[in-house]
Amino acid sequence: MLSLKQLLTPKKKIFFMIGIISIIVIAYSSTSFATIFAGGRSSANFNAYYDSSVAIYGYSGAYDSARADWNAASGSVNIGKTTSTSGNPDKYYVGTTATTGLLGVTTPYNSSGGVVGVSDTWAYATVAIYDNQMNDYYMSGPERISNATHEVGHTLSQAHPVTSQSSVMKQGIQSIGVQTWDKESLISKWGN
Repeated sequence: MLSLKQLLTPKKKIFFMIGIISIIVIAYSSTSFATIFAGGRSSANFNAYYDSSVAIYGYSGAYDSARADWNAASGSVNIGKTTSTSGNPDKYYVGTTATTGLLGVTTPYNSSGGVVGVSDTWAYATVAIYDNQMNDYYMSGPERISNATHEVGHTLSQAHPVTSQSSVMKQGIQSIGVQTWDKESLISKWGN
C-alpha cells in the first residue's frame, strides 16, 4: 500500500497544501467574523426618534443603553437621539403583540417609506419591542435592555449569528450587551 507522501508528486503536494490551508482559512473565518446583512444604510451615523410609547412603557433607559453600547463598540458608529421625525431618523416603539414569543422586530424602509429587505439599501428603520411578551417571560431589567440592544443592532446591519460565542445578536432571552463577537462584526461592516 502506498503512503500519502508516495502518492503526492511535488506539484500535487503544493496543491494539497493549498487546499488544506484554504480549508483552515475558511473554517477560521467562519468562526472569527460575525454575520451581517448584505444591505443596510449608507452610514452608521444616524438619529433615533423615540415614539411616546417608549416613555409610556418605561423603556427610554433601555433604548439609551442600547444606543450607548453600540456607539462605544466602534468609532464609526454614532446613533444620536432626536425629538423630530424629519430627516428619516430611525423610530423606536414599545407596544404589545399577539404573537407569542416575539420580543421585538426591526423593519427597514427606503427613502420613499416602502419596506425593503435586509439585502437592500435602506434609509431608516423602525424598532419595536413588545412589553407584553417580555412580561410573559418575566424578563429582568438587564434582559429587557439586552432585547433593545439586539433590535438596535439590526439597524446597524447585524444579523443573527450561528456561533457558540457570546453575542447580543443571538436570538433568545439573555442579559448581555455588545460582546467581542458583536464588536468584530460591527467593525467588519463599518470600520473601527
